[in-house]
Amino acid sequence: MKFMKLLSIFILAILIVAGCGGKDDAKEDDKKKEDKAKVQNVESRKDEEKIRISEKAEHKVENLSEVRHSNVIVTDKNAYVAVILDDEPKGELREEVETRIADQVKSTDENIDHVYVSSNPDFVDRMGDFGDRIREGKPVKGLVDEFTEMVQRVFPNAR
Repeated sequence: MKFMKLLSIFILAILIVAGCGGKDDAKEDDKKKEDKAKVQNVESRKDEEKIRISEKAEHKVENLSEVRHSNVIVTDKNAYVAVILDDEPKGELREEVETRIADQVKSTDENIDHVYVSSNPDFVDRMGDFGDRIREGKPVKGLVDEFTEMVQRVFPNAR
């Protein structure tokens, strides 16, 4: 009889401890989910900060007599400029024009250290597509990776 009483108390103690542990696990799982959501939210905000359009730079570049249209996307301290030129053959960009474009872009943001310019038709099309997607507020998570890959192909020496 004493044995049964001790066994019952022992089993009851085990059930109480196991029950409390389950609640802690549930709380811990909820905490992990909240933390993961916070991290994803922060990563999303960082991605949004990493890539942006500079309409001010676009307007300044388009005010140059050689430029018909431009798209300017800024990431960190770099600016990438796609231009359609008025008189230049497609894909060809004189160094003097490139320097003037870079100067205009840098004048709009003191944090920009490097400006990469191209009039390559494929680059112009892709930059236009990226600009449209950013303006439409599409998620930038995948966009950043896609943009980085394109930039590395067009500007292999970019920093």
